[in-house]
Amino acid sequence: MDIELQETSSPPGVEKRIIFGPGRFREDYVVRHFTVKAAAQTPFHAHDRPHYVIILEGTAEALIIREPLHLDAGAWAYVPPDSHHGFQNTGEGALSFLCIVSRGPGRGQEYENMKEEILCRASKNARAPFPG
Repeated sequence: MDIELQETSSPPGVEKRIIFGPGRFREDYVVRHFTVKAAAQTPFHAHDRPHYVIILEGTAEALIIREPLHLDAGAWAYVPPDSHHGFQNTGEGALSFLCIVSRGPGRGQEYENMKEEILCRASKNARAPFPG
């Protein structure tokens, strides 16, 4: 991939690239591409802005709003603002996904009111429920 690797505080095995965002083609959205090596995981964290995650390759166990999801290539999930989340590569090869974040207003009551509905939609788009 010819998009520059970003220096981050991510743990070993996690690579981040900015496809577009402020100063790189767009000012209103950021699209990041992550590659997570086998058995590695992203940090468990939260942002004040909502975002979408689209799995391009591999298999992930995601934790969003304390709800586990199993995500295969082609699945997507919505992460509401201020929701802790993280992604672990559970496959044998690389996990590759896009993260799309709005640069507009962050927190909002409309998102707070929709969290349960959004989580249900994300769960239905996951390939299979996570084993409990």
